[in-house]
Amino acid sequence: MRLDEKTGFSLDELIAIFDQRKLHEAGEPTGERNLRAEEYDALVRGRPETPDDIDFATLSEEVPESLKSWFAQVQLVTRLREVRALSGFARILPPRGPDGEGANVVSLMTDEVDWLPAIEVKGEGIFLRLDADRVAEWAGRPGVVARAESLDAANRRRHEQWGTEPDRTITAEFLLLHALAHALIGQLALDAGYPAGSLRERLYHEDGALGVLLYTATTDSAGSLGGLIAQGRADRLENFVREGVARMAWCSSDPVCIESEATGADSLNLAACHSCALLPETSCEEMNGFLDRATLVGTRDDSQVGFFEGI
Repeated sequence: MRLDEKTGFSLDELIAIFDQRKLHEAGEPTGERNLRAEEYDALVRGRPETPDDIDFATLSEEVPESLKSWFAQVQLVTRLREVRALSGFARILPPRGPDGEGANVVSLMTDEVDWLPAIEVKGEGIFLRLDADRVAEWAGRPGVVARAESLDAANRRRHEQWGTEPDRTITAEFLLLHALAHALIGQLALDAGYPAGSLRERLYHEDGALGVLLYTATTDSAGSLGGLIAQGRADRLENFVREGVARMAWCSSDPVCIESEATGADSLNLAACHSCALLPETSCEEMNGFLDRATLVGTRDDSQVGFFEGI
């Protein structure tokens, strides 16, 4: 059997993987941003199932015709492995990074060791990539720009209080992907029977990436029963997305919620509360910060703020 047929990767891809591995072994710093870029490339490229025992495999699914205006790609991640290691902790204030000025992450141990406590998760997921042209047009709308700038300013104020420089710029693309992930995780909890706390998001929004991975995140049998990826199949995806977005159009706290200009810890949310967009914090990369459901459905005064306007 040819090497590319056995591994699912082309020769050029295998050479690139080998070069990347050599850099890691040589002590070249990896970093969260580089890891996400590699994950995103792997998800976009995909990897077919093989008889061998592998940790990552995908199945390409066709985007329903009615959703092609918003989505460019759907990948069903049939096999997924995640290892989570606990490297440190912070108290009172959120972690501000393990290194550099203003860092408040404390090591778990006083002595230097070559191991960390960790857990391994195996499960499945759905990867959705948005249409770049549609996102670019939407992100340039005045109402969208204003809302992104509002949360970026709140993030800068928080860092000023900490005495540190902001580690990023809060963009409209990031807010859109984050709100979409929360909407769909909430819908998965209804349609697939997963408790929301057993699902997690992984957002890819830097360096031109426009993807979101929704995946199981538990070590028990709920992680690989197939119920999650079933919602990503073409015959179910349309209703799954439409209903998830539609749920964000109304909140029991409206009109207060949809008109909010600053909510949540350090005023890092706009239209988001426990009645609509918030999830268990273990499911969210941002601890339920930087959320605005108006990026999905618009506001009462400006429907064009919503990326899924007209869906």
